[in-house]
Amino acid sequence: MGKLLICDNVTKRFGGLVAVNRVSVEVSRGELLGLIGPNGSGKTTLVNLISGVLAPDEGRVLFEGRDITKLKPHERVALGISRIFQGMRVYPYLPVYYNVELSARSVFKDAKLARSKTIWALTTTKLLAETLELPANLTPYKIKMVELARALVTNPKLVLLDEPFAGLSPEEVSEVIEIVRKLNGNGLTFIIVEHKLRYLMKIVGRVVVLNEGRKIFDGAPSEAVNNEEVSRVYFGVV
Repeated sequence: MGKLLICDNVTKRFGGLVAVNRVSVEVSRGELLGLIGPNGSGKTTLVNLISGVLAPDEGRVLFEGRDITKLKPHERVALGISRIFQGMRVYPYLPVYYNVELSARSVFKDAKLARSKTIWALTTTKLLAETLELPANLTPYKIKMVELARALVTNPKLVLLDEPFAGLSPEEVSEVIEIVRKLNGNGLTFIIVEHKLRYLMKIVGRVVVLNEGRKIFDGAPSEAVNNEEVSRVYFGVV
């Protein structure tokens, strides 16, 4: 597997706060990576640097060997980077189908292809029965599925999931895991930010742990649990 994404010593400051401090992360094609750490550790900031919502003050972001550090979010989407944000980022009073097709049309100018991609994404996320429903009337789980469908319909190579399990029941989390595993099995790469570690650790092959903007661990989930520094800063073990 080649390197799909490289964050090379990226740093982001907000005034006197260093939210991400010279963090380097490499992600291989087809990998399922977990990004964890306590609140305020820099996880979402790092995801924002990868997706282009923020620009680093130092360092570079490379995707498929190309320096994308200065590219805008929509330019990164066109290259194959999609994401799901924390909280609802759908159009609540636009039917589910058109929420998804709108994302498809932002990438595919051919209307027939956009429709085909939309139906595929709705099928993958098990939303065909809700195509004409308004997201405002859906459960939190179904809304997350709409968000996932909107990310998938752009034909991504890398999907960034920011707390996909938040607010879901154990049964709904299992549904999300099943979909992610299937997509990953077909070659799609994921970076998942999540606090529900008992679920996350079951599906990722590697975890990166941040604390106070620094990377303190990069390795197997089983090793992270037994790492002294990770235990101290994340799990509260001294």
